[in-house]
Amino acid sequence: MIGNGCQIYALNHVFTDISVPKRVQGNQNKQNVIIESGAWNGSNSNILPGVKIGMNSVVGVGSVVTKHVPPFSVFEGNPAKLIKRLK
Repeated sequence: MIGNGCQIYALNHVFTDISVPKRVQGNQNKQNVIIESGAWNGSNSNILPGVKIGMNSVVGVGSVVTKHVPPFSVFEGNPAKLIKRLK
């Protein structure tokens, strides 16, 4: 399930050259986001590039996921952290 306003990002801006405006430096290579079956991403959560959301896990409302979420776990916060295991 994916809640209202959940945003899933596969790209990020490049900003390595301080002499060039960020808006013209382009994007990094696409980094896939994997969301396994039974996962629940709460409303207004943000899933960043390259992250895997494990099977039957829960991402709390408004959380910012910056690293992999293991299966059967609950992650919440900014950045999202393990709150508890479901199994």
